[in-house]
Amino acid sequence: MDNKAGEQKSLTAEHGLSFFVETGKSQILFDFGAGKAAYDNARKLNIGMENINYAIGSHGHYDHAGGYPEFVKEGLRCPLYTGAGYFEEKYARDGVKATYLGCGFDETWMKKQGLEHRICDGFLELEPGCYLVGSFERTHDFEQIPDRFVRRLDDQWIKDDFSDEICMVLDGEEGQTVIVGCSHPGILNILATVQKHFGRPIRAVFGGTHLVEADADRIRVTLDQMKQMGVGLIGFNHCSGEQLQQIMDQETQLKHCYLGAGDCIYL
Repeated sequence: MDNKAGEQKSLTAEHGLSFFVETGKSQILFDFGAGKAAYDNARKLNIGMENINYAIGSHGHYDHAGGYPEFVKEGLRCPLYTGAGYFEEKYARDGVKATYLGCGFDETWMKKQGLEHRICDGFLELEPGCYLVGSFERTHDFEQIPDRFVRRLDDQWIKDDFSDEICMVLDGEEGQTVIVGCSHPGILNILATVQKHFGRPIRAVFGGTHLVEADADRIRVTLDQMKQMGVGLIGFNHCSGEQLQQIMDQETQLKHCYLGAGDCIYL
């Protein structure tokens, strides 16, 4: 699922993100889109809920989490893996109004459905060669979270630091592949934390980079540092922005593509 449709026009696009990942050992849902459309696409692609081994929530925003109950309704029963704070009340606030951006369900709903919720506290191995990473170190000062993103806690507005965000890391012979949801903590902060943990080159990055609000200089610095980490392939989408697409089209060292709804990558 993505904001845009790929070549398969019978699939639905919506503002959101969801990846179906096959590792050779397991089938994984990474994020769930905003509503029923992500499940409808999965059904059209013959993805059976009974075969999903892991469900991963990158963070608690509606466009990544809101479709989860629809998958459950249609038979998804595996544990849900998230970072701590996934169910907190998240909003966008402009000083006059606040708009709820949270996932729309909570631990109580999970228990009523008989579903297990497991938390990734910084690092979690799902299986050999497949990991979840969170608790990202904020080492790149220019990767700032906009002030409008807040949480509601004890009747107080608190700036959202997106400490709930996690990514997925897959081992490969030539390096690791990192799958991200929205990269609110900063795509470089995420990749630097992954590389510090594993000490391996990062081969490829897929998902939302949240560079939609970045200027051209920051995008170029980001791409340069990604290349220094070993990244040779970027599949971007969702919150990455048109300017990233334009700059990437001028790149000669990085293979890249836009991942719309239904698009596939084979590694």
